[in-house]
Amino acid sequence: RQLGEARARRTAGLAGLPPIAGADSDARVLGHARANALTAGLGEHIEFTACALQTQRRPPAFEGRSGLLICNPPYGERLGSAAELPVLYAALGRLAHEQFEGWRVAILTAEGPLEDAPGLRWRRRYRVRNGALDCCLLVCEPQRARPPRAREAEGNRVAASAAPPVPVVTAHQPGPGAEMFANRVRKNLRRLKGWLTSSGTTCYRVYDADIPEYAVAVDRYEDWLHVAEYAPPATVDPEVARARLEDVRAVLPDVFGVPAQQVVVKTRERQRGSRQYQRLARENHFLSVHEGPARLLVNLRDFLDTGLFLDHRPARRMVAAAARGKRFLNLFCYTGAVTVAAGLGGVRASTSVDLSATYLDWARRNLEANGLQPAQHELVRADCLRWLAAQSARWDLVFLDPPSFSNSRRMDDTLDVQRDHVALIRAAVRVLAADGQLLFSTNRRGFRLDAAALADLAVEDLTARSIDPDFAREPPPHRLYSIRRRPGGVI
Repeated sequence: RQLGEARARRTAGLAGLPPIAGADSDARVLGHARANALTAGLGEHIEFTACALQTQRRPPAFEGRSGLLICNPPYGERLGSAAELPVLYAALGRLAHEQFEGWRVAILTAEGPLEDAPGLRWRRRYRVRNGALDCCLLVCEPQRARPPRAREAEGNRVAASAAPPVPVVTAHQPGPGAEMFANRVRKNLRRLKGWLTSSGTTCYRVYDADIPEYAVAVDRYEDWLHVAEYAPPATVDPEVARARLEDVRAVLPDVFGVPAQQVVVKTRERQRGSRQYQRLARENHFLSVHEGPARLLVNLRDFLDTGLFLDHRPARRMVAAAARGKRFLNLFCYTGAVTVAAGLGGVRASTSVDLSATYLDWARRNLEANGLQPAQHELVRADCLRWLAAQSARWDLVFLDPPSFSNSRRMDDTLDVQRDHVALIRAAVRVLAADGQLLFSTNRRGFRLDAAALADLAVEDLTARSIDPDFAREPPPHRLYSIRRRPGGVI
C-alpha cells in the first residue's frame, strides 16, 4: 500500500514538472546523460541538445518562463586549454544576457581569474568541492546579468577580467571641459578607425594629454580602458585636478560603450628610489589580450605599467619578421612580449634576461599562453650587464630596451640610459654574431645617441618606422636604432 502511494505521488509530481533541458557539444557525454535520465525515470521529461555554447538558444518550451541556467564549464583542470577558457566564459555571459534574460544564473568553476570572465555580477558565492578540486558555485540574480561587450576589431569577443567588482564611484557632475575632452577622444577614434579595422589592432592609445587641462593617457585594452593621470604641477589646485580626473572617469564609459567598472584610473608620478619597483595593489588583475597571432597577459591595476608597452608594437613586428631560424636574445626582457613575437616568428631558440623574478614569471606565463616550449626559450634572472660580461655564446638577433633609470637594490650600481647607453650597446654587440642585428630602444625623453662614440658600428635610426598611428605625435614615445658590426670591424 505504501509503495503504491509513493508511486502515485511520484506520478503526480512528474506531471507538474516545469520544462528541463540540458546541452553539451559532446554527443558521447549526452548519451550518458540520457541513460542516467532514463534510469531515474525522467527520460521523457528532459530535453537534450547537442550544440556548442556559442550556438545555444533558449528552447521553445521556455518561452515566457523564468528559471535557472546552470553550467559546469571546463576550468583548465581536466578539460579545456586555459588560454582559451576566457573566450568560452565570455560566450556564457552573452548567452545568459541574450537568451536567458530575467533568469537566475549559476556556474560551477575554479576559484580565481575565470570568476569574472562571463561579465556577470555574482551575488552569492559558495565554496564547494568537485571531487578532489576546490571550486566555487557562483550565483547571479536575474537583474544583475551584464554582457561582456564585443570587440570591435575582427568581430571577435573578448574575455573579461579577473578583477573583483570595483566600488561604485559617487555620482560626479561633469564640468564644462568634460564634453571638450569627450569630443577629442571621439575625434581620435574616428582618425584611427581605418587603421584599427585594417590592422586588427585591439590594444591601442587613443588620447595622450591632447588637451593640457586633461593631462591623462587613455589606452584601450580590448573591453577595458586604462587611464594614467600625469601628476599635476604644484601650480594646479588639487581639487581642480581631482575634478578633471572625475570628468574623465565619468565620460569615458559612454564614449567607448564599456561599463564604468572596466575603466581603471591611475596617477602616474615620477618614481624615485625603491618606489619605482613597488606594486600598487595585489588584485591579480590579469587580462588575456591579443596582438596579431600573440596572446599576452596584461595587468591594469597591480603595477604602474601594464606589462605590455603599446608603443613597441611595430618593434615586436620587426623582431617577428627577422626571427625565423635565428638565436634571439632579449635583454631587460620585462614580461617577455618581444620574446613571444620572436617565438611566433619562428626563432630557433631564445634567451630572455631580467633582474625581476615577478616579470620573468610573467614572461613564462606569456610563453605558455602561446604554446612556446620552455626548452626552446630560456629565462635568466640576472643583472644584464654582469651577465653579458660572462657570456661566450653569440646571438643572431638582440633586443635591448633598458629602463631610463634604475637603482634596484639588486644592482651593484645605478643605471642611467643616457649616461650608460654606449657601454650597454657595446656589451650587447660583443655577443652579437658577425652578421647579427641589435635593436636598441629607449623611451628616455630627450635621448641623444652618442654617434661619435659608436662610429665604428653601422647605426640606422628606425624611429620613424617604429611608430604606429596611435602614437604618431611629437616627441615620439621612444627611439629605436638598428646596430650592426661593420664588415671587418673589431669589437
